Amino acid sequence: MELAIRPTKKNGKKIWRFRYYGLDGQVKFLSDKSKSALEVLAKEKINEIGLTKTSSSQIFLSEAWIDFCQHLDYKISVGKMAKGTKDDYMSFYLNHIIIFFTNSDIRLIDKHKIHSFIEYLKGKIRDKKFNSNTARKIFNTMSLILEHQVDIDKLGRNVCDDKNFLKTVIAPKKKVVTIDFDEWSLELIANIIQDINRPMVRLMCQIMLETAARPSEVRALDRKSLLFKSNVPMIRIDKAVKKGKHIGTTKTENGVRTLAISTKLKDLISDYVNKLPSHQDNLFLNNKGKFICVEQIIRGLERALAKNKVQLPIDRKSYFFRHYTATYWAYTKKHKENAIDLARDLGDKDINFVYENYIKPFKNNANAVENIEYQNKHFNWS
Repeated sequence: MELAIRPTKKNGKKIWRFRYYGLDGQVKFLSDKSKSALEVLAKEKINEIGLTKTSSSQIFLSEAWIDFCQHLDYKISVGKMAKGTKDDYMSFYLNHIIIFFTNSDIRLIDKHKIHSFIEYLKGKIRDKKFNSNTARKIFNTMSLILEHQVDIDKLGRNVCDDKNFLKTVIAPKKKVVTIDFDEWSLELIANIIQDINRPMVRLMCQIMLETAARPSEVRALDRKSLLFKSNVPMIRIDKAVKKGKHIGTTKTENGVRTLAISTKLKDLISDYVNKLPSHQDNLFLNNKGKFICVEQIIRGLERALAKNKVQLPIDRKSYFFRHYTATYWAYTKKHKENAIDLARDLGDKDINFVYENYIKPFKNNANAVENIEYQNKHFNWS
């Protein structure tokens, strides 16, 4: 077996270098001043991660991962995927997939091996290492790696598609958190926001409360997002701040939307924008010219909550305003129980999710007025 060991120079001195791909799909090197010593190291590395091919038809898992990463990089480059999504795939691959399967020939992975993988994931759930939803994501990542090999005609079939392997990985039904608007009135929420000390954070929360926009979408607003010239002031949401603080697309394809806001909020935004440097296009930047962090929004909200001695009814502080407003829209029937229109204003593509989480909890009381009239007519207690 001939190893790809080549001479090079380091600090003006000749050394030998062996180039290989690691299990994470990244190019790595081994080097030594002695070629024979490097050959020993290279062979040990090959034995460790299985880089040696005895047949051109073999497809090692690390190779399939490299191919998959290149596909992900392409999707990122054309704006079809956020870098954070690739980071999640990378974590699932390095921490679970390559550890369980090792760097084996993926052609030899059969349904028995997949069943064993499912049992491995269920064991992690029992040990509370992660929940069933994460287990499903890890399995689906493995399936996507194999499916890409099928797509590029290197693999005949994706064994993960042979049957419903996830049938025994039961995801608990997500509990719908309803909001008691007698306790959590719109006036109370507005007062809490007023107690946020930092004007920038306060205004961002006011925008999220009126529009139900995601924090990443509000952080990405710029001057062009403000459509204030007509009689109906509107905000255009068409981008978001992604992981790594760069501008990208909205979370879903339906995320691009234009929403009407109150004239009062328009005035608050206009006053804020008039105080910005004339050359600053983005609305919400920190003192280093970077997009403001979500953590700063959370800290501002937490201090205001502490001042008011209240605790939010849901855990995700950064998404509280989105959930609150979506629920409030459903409660006040802004969209007349139309899940499609509500999903449109939320920039959400999952109509069923919108219906189950926002409309359905209030649908049971839709005929309350008619019902009380019926009760009064037929039951006349003395």
